[in-house]
Amino acid sequence: MMKIKHLLYISLLMLMASCVKKLEELSYEKSLDRIIENIRKPYNGIIIDTISYRKNLRATDMILSSGDTIFPTNGEVMKLIKIGDSVYKKGSDNFLYIQRKPTDKTLKLWYIKIPQKYREDDRFPVKWKGKWMDASE
Repeated sequence: MMKIKHLLYISLLMLMASCVKKLEELSYEKSLDRIIENIRKPYNGIIIDTISYRKNLRATDMILSSGDTIFPTNGEVMKLIKIGDSVYKKGSDNFLYIQRKPTDKTLKLWYIKIPQKYREDDRFPVKWKGKWMDASE
């Protein structure tokens, strides 16, 4: 009877470990896909609002006149922007350009943080592996 309990306990632990590992893999895959998609996507518009999904915290996302909602992982972006600024990002680029009104001064900031583990992944575009190194962890 004790052997059966031990076997069941060990089997349960192995199953739990397997589930945790699979969840980590899925999370990694989703994060890698999201980073690649965000770099590929172009943005262009005027900032019409900023939002935070958590009460009493500073804004984390900006809403553009184009209807896009942008979530830059570079905290400097959200500190520097103002409603009315123009924002654009070219497709397949990791720089966000903020054109200040009324001065028309343009700020250039990296957009998405790229962890080294993603740069080293075979699925990460080869032409991007050595680009935007200031956006790495």
